[in-house]
Amino acid sequence: AEETAGENKYRDRAQERRLVHNQPDVPPPSPPRKTRTADGPIPEVAPTPPVDPGKDDNNIGNKMLKKMGWSEGSGLGAEGEGRSEPVTAAVYASGAGIGASKGKEVTGFTAANYADAAKEAARERYQAS
Repeated sequence: AEETAGENKYRDRAQERRLVHNQPDVPPPSPPRKTRTADGPIPEVAPTPPVDPGKDDNNIGNKMLKKMGWSEGSGLGAEGEGRSEPVTAAVYASGAGIGASKGKEVTGFTAANYADAAKEAARERYQAS
């Protein structure tokens, strides 16, 4: 199979496209990012207290249970002998992640003392192992 010199030549299609669409060879610099100009610490946003899931009519779990015949106050299961109260969830600090061992009250923490408390808890876990 003989190949001619014309078939081996590289064709810069990107350059052709830039010429057709009047685009520059080098893209223009992006505008500078806006930075925070306010002085002071970043305001802490406290997590909203969770709504009682047993009383919330918008809760998808409640909707599903009621569609399957469950009535409020009765237990789960075929005979109604199971759990009658919803499982309570512990509130963790934002970003606590998988390694968090227990829920804590998060409203009293500021960014600085929360970081210190997290470091201390990690140190205790490390020394216990």
